[in-house]
Amino acid sequence: MNLSKVLTVTLLIGFLFCVIFVLTKEQTPIKPASVTISGVVTNHMGDTVKFYAPDSTYITVLDTVTGYFEMEIEWDTAANVSFFHGEESTKMYLQPGDTIQLTIDTEQFDESISYVGSDESSYYAWQYLTEENGKYPDISTSSDGELDSLFNAYFAPFLEKAASFKESNPPFYASIVDGIESHKEYTLTRRSVLAALPQPGEAAIDFTYPDKDGNEVSLSDFVGSVVYVDVWATWCGPCRAEMPFLHDLESEYSDKNVTFIGVSVDEEKNRQAWLDMMVDKDMKGVQIFADGWSQITKDYAINGIPRFMLFDTDGNVADLDAARPSSDEIRPALDALLAE
Repeated sequence: MNLSKVLTVTLLIGFLFCVIFVLTKEQTPIKPASVTISGVVTNHMGDTVKFYAPDSTYITVLDTVTGYFEMEIEWDTAANVSFFHGEESTKMYLQPGDTIQLTIDTEQFDESISYVGSDESSYYAWQYLTEENGKYPDISTSSDGELDSLFNAYFAPFLEKAASFKESNPPFYASIVDGIESHKEYTLTRRSVLAALPQPGEAAIDFTYPDKDGNEVSLSDFVGSVVYVDVWATWCGPCRAEMPFLHDLESEYSDKNVTFIGVSVDEEKNRQAWLDMMVDKDMKGVQIFADGWSQITKDYAINGIPRFMLFDTDGNVADLDAARPSSDEIRPALDALLAE
């Protein structure tokens, strides 16, 4: 056989071998990447444990005699999850291929949680306890320059502890550093926003939004009346919990010079839920729709709801973090403004 034929046969054999290899490989099932988590919950509170991931919730049964649980989940990326049992939760970090064992006592929870197989999760547990027991910088009385130094001193232990991940898990280390820098930036920005807020006795920042009929309603429309503003949303549990108390307050002050304004920060997609809730809950007062975290939340530095605000009869700020309807303080506050 001449060289040309030998080469041809060799190539054909090689080609056939590759085809067979590929076909065999395609027919062999590939097990998706996964994570195995097991553990023991002492003083358990129920028979399940939950893991909340960015886009999924995983639930498994806990043995009520031993407190033991185990689950395997498909997992193809590195990400944070929240471990929930009862009313408590803690943050974990999962990577494909991890096998993690945890132990926890619900009577101490964060103080008792321990991990084997996830140094990153152990870091989170340490971080939480350190934050809880540490002295956070006083951002109210420090200058920007002083605050930067205070932050550097406060976060130094966190960076020192996280340094072990520089080589073993660079993305995790970067996330810790980025988180600290983002926190600093947010705090400085928030402090600037709060400093710019009108103080008691200063003119309110006006806002205008439509009511259920599309009529434009402004805060300034009610100068001459004490105004109690409720910034809320249909999806907000604490907001809904205040509704019965607000209803009673409105009835009690119905013959007084007080205007009650509800400002919904529901998004447009939830407009019908807003309209339905006004009927279902027999909501009184002036109800307007802000369509999400719009200008009112920026002007008044609102990053959590419900938020209640009080304005006097001259249209000036009385209290931008007013007492809730369920509190004992709201009636004296309203009465004091009415007596002015």
